[in-house]
Order: sequence, then C-alpha cells, then structure tokens
Amino acid sequence: MANYLGPDDGDSPDEHWSGSAVQAPSSDGRRTSRLRRWFSSAVAILLKAKLLLVILSMFASMLLYGLAFGWPFGVGLVLLIAVHELGHVVAIRQRGMKATLPIFIPFMGALVGLQQQPQDAEEEAYIGIAGPVFGMAAACFCWWLGYRMHSELLLLLASFGMIMHIFNLMPVVPLDGGRTVAFLRWKAWAPGLLAMLVLLFYDPVTHAITFDPFAILILAFVLYNFRARLLNPPSPLYDQIALSTKWLYGGVWFGLLGLAVYGYLRIPLHVGI
Repeated sequence: MANYLGPDDGDSPDEHWSGSAVQAPSSDGRRTSRLRRWFSSAVAILLKAKLLLVILSMFASMLLYGLAFGWPFGVGLVLLIAVHELGHVVAIRQRGMKATLPIFIPFMGALVGLQQQPQDAEEEAYIGIAGPVFGMAAACFCWWLGYRMHSELLLLLASFGMIMHIFNLMPVVPLDGGRTVAFLRWKAWAPGLLAMLVLLFYDPVTHAITFDPFAILILAFVLYNFRARLLNPPSPLYDQIALSTKWLYGGVWFGLLGLAVYGYLRIPLHVGI
C-alpha cells in the first residue's frame, strides 16, 4: 500500500469556481498550491531518504562482512539476508499492513519494523514464517547450485544460511520461530530460550562455553523484546485461532527447522572461501 499526494489532492471546488463563472486563482490559492507542492516534494525526499538509508545499510553490511570474511562471501551473505527480509515484506503487504523498509545491521542481520499489531496469532504466524520460507529457499538454492558447480563459496553460504535459520527459527519472540508458534506461549518459549542460549554460547566442536560480543548483543536484543512481549501481552482472544491453523503453522515451522538442521549437518564444514 502506498500513499501519495497527487497534484490535485485536497483541491476545493470553491477555490476556482464561483457560481457558474470561472475566476482567476487568488493569492491565497497560489500560496496554498505552492505549499501543497512543497509538501509533496518534502514527502518524496523523505521516501528517497528512507530508501537511501536501506541502500547505505546494505552496502555497509557488505563492506564489513567483506572485510571480515572476503568480498564474495560478504556480498552473498547480505543477499541471503535480503531474500529472507523480502519474505516478510511480501507477507506484510499481502495482509494489507504497513512496515518499514529493512535496515541491515552488520553482524546482527536486518530488521523490518511492523507499524501495526497483527490482528491475531494466525496473521503474526503468516508474517513470521514468510521470512524463513524465502530465506531457506535461497539457502537450499545455494546448496544445490554449489554441488552442481563444485563451488566452495556457494556451499559455505548455504551452510551459513542453514545455521542462521536454525537460530532464527528458535521458538521465542521476537525471533521468527517464536512469532510463528506464538499461540503456544510458554510451551514453546521456555525450550526456545534454552536452545537459543546453547546456540549462542556453546561450541559443539570444543565443548566449551564461549562469550562472543555479538552473541551478547543478540541475546540482549532478544531479551529486551521478549520482556516487552511479557509486559504487554496480546488479549486472550489473540490466540483463539482454529486448531487446524495451529497444526499447519506448527508443521511448517517444524519442517523448516528440521530442514535447516539436516542441511547444516550434510553440508561439509571444511569448505573455505
């Protein structure tokens, strides 16, 4: 949905017409017209500024990922994240809702700000699962194409896409997995929190506890939003959706999580950039 100011928006017939005779625009009318054109230009500049912010944040992420891991991987990783966020944007627009454009945050992913509350848990699940559906499709495509082309870069991107979605599908808000099965509340959130802590701070190779600075930032972000959900929970009617709908979204969520785990275990971890 897009709102815009057309050249004739807001015109009043009385400004230019009196009875049946056409009159010349008054000075007040000209000032009103100039103000309207100025306002339309200001809105257009703001929209372009938002788009510029998205583009700048995207290139900043590519730059930092490229410096850290190599340019091909940095560009590919940001494109994977962009496809994931595109899924959310498509779902939001399909439901006739408004949201901010995705802002990329280096080493943390990207954010799409929803500007209104979903009507119920089904709508929240639809928007929440759309990102992983798009993102996992992109990761699987990299996996398939990587094997076909014997490309270590594509296989590494696929592997990272899998682990990224394993974390993202943890059933705790504000992660996409938590939004998808939000109707389960603590039945999903309690194990989701524990699993998230393991993914962030446990190294399965060395069996050691790690304290990565970015992991701590991610944990702080998740806990902050989780606390907000606890302090401002939706009404009890929010979760009253059909049982078949709960099974549907629960099944899609579990299937995507299983696919991500399977893909991560199957893709060789020794490949290099």
